[in-house]
Amino acid sequence: MNLKDGLSHYSNLSPVEIDKSLSLFTPEKLRAKEYFLKQGKVSDKIGFLEFGMLRSFFYDENGNDITTHFFQPGQIIISMRSFNAQLPSKENIMTIEESSLLVITYKNMIALYEKIPVWREITKMVDEHKFNQLNKRSIQLQTLSALERYQLFCEKNPLIIKSVPLRYIASYLGIDIATLSRIRKKI
Repeated sequence: MNLKDGLSHYSNLSPVEIDKSLSLFTPEKLRAKEYFLKQGKVSDKIGFLEFGMLRSFFYDENGNDITTHFFQPGQIIISMRSFNAQLPSKENIMTIEESSLLVITYKNMIALYEKIPVWREITKMVDEHKFNQLNKRSIQLQTLSALERYQLFCEKNPLIIKSVPLRYIASYLGIDIATLSRIRKKI
C-alpha cells in the first residue's frame, strides 16, 4: 500500500487534505547499510517505506548489536521517543537493502498539525499502534519459548525470513545464532 492509499483508507482526510499532506513529504533513496538515524542524534524526520527494508538496533554494554524492529514496505519509520520529544536517539535505524522512502521533517510535521489538525489524531493512532507492537513483543519474549518465537516470526514475517541475515533475526528473537541454527534444523 502506498502512502496516499493508506491515508485514504485509514484516515478521515479529504482528497484535498491528502494532497496538501503529501506535498510536505519528499522522496529519499538510501543505499544498503545506510543510516536513516544514528544513535545519539535527534530524529528530525519520519519515513514511509515504499520499498526496501530497514531495521532498528542498539549496542549493548558488550558491544553486541541488538535488533529491536524490522521495517517493511508500507510501514512508518520512526524513533518515537526521539522524534516526539526531540531527544537524542537511543537506537540506530539502518537500511538492510536499498530502500525508497517518503520523508517528512519535524518542522513540516508541526506545520501539518497546524494546517490539518486531524493529523494529531493520525499520529496518536500511529504511536498507539507502535506502542502495542512493542508491548506484544515484550510479552512474547517473556512467555514464548525460542522455538515458539521463531515459528511465530516466520508465520508473520515471510519477507523478512527471505531477505534478512540470520544474525539479525536471532538478535530480534533474543537468542544466539547457534540456538537459531538448532531450531531451524528441527523444523
